[in-house]
Amino acid sequence: MSKYNRAVLIKACINGARRPDAHPALPTTPIALGWAAAAAVRAGAGAVHLHVRGPDREQSLQADDVARCVEAARRAIDTVPVGVSTLLNIVRDPDQRLAAVSKWTVVPDFASVNFNEAGSPALATLLIGKGVGVEAGLPDAAAAETLVRSGLGLRCLRILLEPRGADAAAALQSADAMVAVLDKAGLKAPRLLHSSNASAWAVIDEAARRGYDTRAGLEDVLTMPDGSPAPDNAAVVAEARRRVEQSGRPV
Repeated sequence: MSKYNRAVLIKACINGARRPDAHPALPTTPIALGWAAAAAVRAGAGAVHLHVRGPDREQSLQADDVARCVEAARRAIDTVPVGVSTLLNIVRDPDQRLAAVSKWTVVPDFASVNFNEAGSPALATLLIGKGVGVEAGLPDAAAAETLVRSGLGLRCLRILLEPRGADAAAALQSADAMVAVLDKAGLKAPRLLHSSNASAWAVIDEAARRGYDTRAGLEDVLTMPDGSPAPDNAAVVAEARRRVEQSGRPV
């Protein structure tokens, strides 16, 4: 039996903003997203995060594309929550992004909103009004301060600690700065800690040590801990689950 009571959520991040040719198993069509989501859930994911793609396999926030991708994932994973990205670079204009999201008729269970991006409080408010859980994405302490000032922190489903850094030590130092801001403000929403590329695996280990939720998948990392190419999303999630359970945390 685990020495801990709180289970760690592993959220699968199955494609991200990566180009279609970034990895042979990167899903960029509704059918492929469904298959990848189902495999990730079988491997241990308790939620799935995806970047919606249009017919051209490019990122999209258009209502029809969101409906196709979210419905494909839901058919594949049943009641496991499905979330999408609202990355500003998808449309590049905050007002256009808000207009696109306002037209969603099929909505995901949750959506990530990056609080270092212009228009994030208005977008988060719109999503909450649509019944969509908001994950507040924070790359640094300044974004954490923006979240605090917005007054939306208490209404968030999760707070994503997404530190940037050349290595794991730098990433975790940045994460600690964000945590200090959140703690001072009394924001107690569940926290999910993750990083990318070279620091991804060490940060997953640290998330488990701290009891934070985490995420794993081809959006964040294309290699396994030993440096070998990751076969697919399911393999990355399975390894993340193994590491979390090895720490003594239940999943």
